[in-house]
Parts: sequence; structure tokens; C-alpha cells
Amino acid sequence: MFVSFLTLLFACGGQSDDTGGLLCSAEVRSSAIISVEDKNGSPLSGEYIQAAYTVDGVEGEYIEFWSDGSVVVGGDEAGDFVVELFAEVPKEGDSCCSEIADTVLEFTIEADECHVITQSIDAELEWDVVCVEIEDCG
Repeated sequence: MFVSFLTLLFACGGQSDDTGGLLCSAEVRSSAIISVEDKNGSPLSGEYIQAAYTVDGVEGEYIEFWSDGSVVVGGDEAGDFVVELFAEVPKEGDSCCSEIADTVLEFTIEADECHVITQSIDAELEWDVVCVEIEDCG
């Protein structure tokens, strides 16, 4: 019990207000950090990724793309997430074709007394190649 109290004390800043209630930091924590890789397993730049999500059926608003191939969803939002990811990467050496992939992730984000408990998730994308007709290709 004492160890649990100490963990809570340090996790939430260890401060209390005048009434003995817990004071939490104003810091906003990411709900989930999703790693996205290309078909070769290299981190995929955010310029090639589109993302959308819902939490408990309500459209989410906070999405950030990091240069290391991570997509951050949720700003201190807890609940049942559904994240849709789509990627399109121009095919090297063929300006008429692109490698595309998508996936849907479903997971639950929990929270403690102060903030969400951030989850790290690896996205498993299904890759394919699509090409436009040669007359449509510039």
C-alpha cells in the first residue's frame, strides 16, 4: 500500500492543494505514439502518412507527425481508440506508380488520477503498388 502511494505521489508531481487533494501538472500527455514503417522496415516520414482517429466514437483532434516515423494521437484523451492510417510513397524510379498501405488500429488508453498512460504501438501496414494509366502520368 505504501509503495503504491509513493508511486502515485511521484507520478503526479507529489503535491497537494490546501484541502489535501492531489495537484496534477498542466502538462498534456500524448495518448498514443504509433510507429509507422515503410515496406522495408525504415521509419516513414510524416509527409507520406495520413491519420484520423476517434475516441469512444467521437472524432479526435490532436494528431502530430514526428520525423522519426511516429504518429502521435490524442492529447491526454483516454478511452477506446480507433486509428486509421494511410500511407502513400512514390515508387522509386517510376513516376507513374506509388506504394500505398493502410491499417486500422483499435486499442484502449487508460488514465491515472492525473494523466493518460501513454502507449507505444507499432503499426502493421499492408503494402501494395498502384499505378496510373500512362496517358495520365506526367
